[in-house]
Amino acid sequence: MLDFHGKVVLITGAGRGIGRQHAMSLAERGACVVINDYGVDGRGEQGGDSAPADAVVAQIHAAGGQAMAACCDIGERAQVAKMMEAIIAQWGRLDVLIHNASTYADLGPFEASSVDDLERIMRVNVTGGWNVAHAAWPHMQRQGQGRIVITGSGAGMFGRRRDQAYSVAKSALIGMTKVLATEGDPQGIKVNLVGPVAFTDQSKAQGIPSIMERFAPPVMVSNLVMLLAHVDCPVTGEMFHCGGGFVSRVFVGETAGATFSLETMSPEGLLEALPGILDEAGYTVPRSSDQSGARLSAGIASINPEFAEVLASAKRERAARR
Repeated sequence: MLDFHGKVVLITGAGRGIGRQHAMSLAERGACVVINDYGVDGRGEQGGDSAPADAVVAQIHAAGGQAMAACCDIGERAQVAKMMEAIIAQWGRLDVLIHNASTYADLGPFEASSVDDLERIMRVNVTGGWNVAHAAWPHMQRQGQGRIVITGSGAGMFGRRRDQAYSVAKSALIGMTKVLATEGDPQGIKVNLVGPVAFTDQSKAQGIPSIMERFAPPVMVSNLVMLLAHVDCPVTGEMFHCGGGFVSRVFVGETAGATFSLETMSPEGLLEALPGILDEAGYTVPRSSDQSGARLSAGIASINPEFAEVLASAKRERAARR
């Protein structure tokens, strides 16, 4: 059994829906859970109500667990800092951050969409995610380990028709996951992303079919989140699509591609070569931009001996410095 006794977990947006289920499931396994929820409605408005967070804390206490409420706006860095101070004062550490808070906009065609909706959704997902991760990071560094689980979305992975602002905001979290995973790995900090599908009031408002209430309860997402939050989690920088018992890995791949010289590259030459460039046979999954950049450099070196020698010399110099 994956046990969380002695572990402190902060969950944003934990007063309702999937976040609430994460909190209840982790508390059942012994975690000390911080219930962050600003008490806003589904559109991120009318904040400042501590009732949702307080209600979850009361449920956890009634079941014999440990929890504290944190009604703060994660889009405000100062409020996040105060929340983190309270967590450390209460329990002295933070082991896991689950950034689950989000909001949404009404569905509609792109020409009718609003940049105000984009900024509002980005503020919760991206600015809020940045703020809580930035505040948690030094504590995880000091401990020599930590786990961050970011709630993405299939909309951010693939794009959801008529849901433009939400798709863009969730897509930005992919980049956050990748860069934090790259920086955190040598320090024992693992960062992964889950694109959940579960029936909640918010997903209902975003158009999820009503039959999913029977087949995709939030706990079926929480099971994966708990694995990624545990100290035994073996992966970092990964993305998963999860709902109704279905779990898949989603990744950014790169095809074998093609390399041209200055003399041979042209729009017409690219058009002719495009089928080969798009061919997925032999694709790779770079774990970082360094790995992808190395493949690009190798491609240039394959047709440019002078570049190849410069590249080889740089590698020899790096090896000598080690």
